[in-house]
Amino acid sequence: MRELEVEILRFFTGLQQPVLDLFAWILTFLGDETFYFIIIPFVYWCISKPFGIRLLYVFLISVYINASLKALTAVTRPVGIEGLNINALYVQSAEVGTHFPHDSFPSGHAQGSATLWGFIAYKLNRPKVWIAAGILVFLISIARLYTGVHWPTDLIVGVLIAAVIIAIYHVMEKRITALSEKTRLVLAVLVPVLMVILFTDSEGFSYGGFLLGAGIGFFLEKWYVGMVIPSRWSKRIIAYVIGVIGIFALQTGLKVLFPEGEVFDGLRYFIIGLFGIWIAPILFVKLGLYKKQ
Repeated sequence: MRELEVEILRFFTGLQQPVLDLFAWILTFLGDETFYFIIIPFVYWCISKPFGIRLLYVFLISVYINASLKALTAVTRPVGIEGLNINALYVQSAEVGTHFPHDSFPSGHAQGSATLWGFIAYKLNRPKVWIAAGILVFLISIARLYTGVHWPTDLIVGVLIAAVIIAIYHVMEKRITALSEKTRLVLAVLVPVLMVILFTDSEGFSYGGFLLGAGIGFFLEKWYVGMVIPSRWSKRIIAYVIGVIGIFALQTGLKVLFPEGEVFDGLRYFIIGLFGIWIAPILFVKLGLYKKQ
């Protein structure tokens, strides 16, 4: 099986040339953390708060499962095997985890993009959206072979896990929304705490911290802000730019301010999650861009 995967990798990496390299870089970016920091707040701030918070939860739980499986299986990436004679591109996109290069399975780019675009397609449920989402996820996955940083099975399993997560959400959605607000608040705190307890690596603290901040922020925003997304896109875009600048300022500034360590990773992402879901809407309302409900 591995011999076949090696041949597939050699085929795709053998196609490398400047124009396709640029295309692969774009596709790689569409599966990076930076892109998710751009697209998910856009949905929450500018399209729909209910849709945005659901997308955030489903996506974060998916990438948490992905990071957990990477640490558990410890499959070595093609770039970590000597003598394979495969030219790898944009290796820095694979070095974000704490277990590199032994973190190949399953592919974070494949699973993350399949979760994000698959969930959007599931919610909109239009044939053209399904087709577009499928093509984009396929191209992002193929780009991981083209750049030589993943095995084919990493991609297939990553997409399958994303599909299972969305299917589970479909079954659980009505049950969760039927819960009392108090119960949902308890879950918003309990689930991230359990995530950190079960996965004590840096990624566990980061994803758990982000989800905790976002969950608490969701209820604080609902109780004390209640921002209403305006009809004018000019106001939405201005608010979005302000919010994104705030997120990236926190991401960079807190990394410099806080010492290294899993606990501080969790605290940093907790603050970012709290900012995105609660504090940014306060700013939008205070600046007169959005109105309160």
